[in-house]
Amino acid sequence: MECINFDAQFAQALNHWLEENRARYRSPDALEDASADFYLQWLDTPANWLGGDSPTGFFQRQTDAAALTALLRAYVQDDIPLPDPLLDRLAELHDEAPLLALVRDKAAPCAARMYAVELLRQLESRAPMVDYIRWQVERDADDDLLDNALESLRGMGEGVRRPAKVAFLAADEAGKEALLDVLADYPGDEDVFQFALSQFRDRPQKRALYAGYLGKLEDDRALEALSEVAEGNGVAYIDFIEVRNAIERLGGEAPIRDFSEDATYKAVQRLQKR
Repeated sequence: MECINFDAQFAQALNHWLEENRARYRSPDALEDASADFYLQWLDTPANWLGGDSPTGFFQRQTDAAALTALLRAYVQDDIPLPDPLLDRLAELHDEAPLLALVRDKAAPCAARMYAVELLRQLESRAPMVDYIRWQVERDADDDLLDNALESLRGMGEGVRRPAKVAFLAADEAGKEALLDVLADYPGDEDVFQFALSQFRDRPQKRALYAGYLGKLEDDRALEALSEVAEGNGVAYIDFIEVRNAIERLGGEAPIRDFSEDATYKAVQRLQKR
């Protein structure tokens, strides 16, 4: 199938509609709302450039998920905006196999693989679980793709815990940190807790991140290290907020601190006064 630039066609239709209707709307917000409604109408309007099909109808006629997945990849490869109805139709067809193949294709553009990850997440697929976990250990993919996969792993439920833990034990520091984002949802594992605690102590530049994990892990043995940082002189306001939240989540009481000279605190206060 040809990669039709639906965005360009819509832009042309919208410009024509604006010329005819701009005077009907008294404010830019009203015009913007009307433009959004026009887009929904345009999706269902038959068009000569689609042989009489509407944009939605054109994709509704497609039943081959593999062909549509290939088309998705071609759109990304050719740097043409993806039509919303194409993504909607792939979700409706609920065929995981071609999307999984695209996710695994290292030669495919990263953005195309990202769309496939997001569609599989929309389908609540657990099929790529092992792939996503392995990616966190191997760390040879784009960071955005790794983060997107982590989001999917976190939504896969309890079944991800055991394979993620096995990978966690084999991973380097970066891999452990990534998998901690998943494993922190399942308190009670000593290896996971000790890693989070040691990283909180040894990586001051990531205190806020690891404080958040320690709070989620629900082990009050972390209170001593958290309180030491909360009371210390070297803690920045932005880190203190996360440390305080973790202390309170674990049942402790955080100290009251004066951050009136902290640049971030001042910026937050200025924003709150607006």
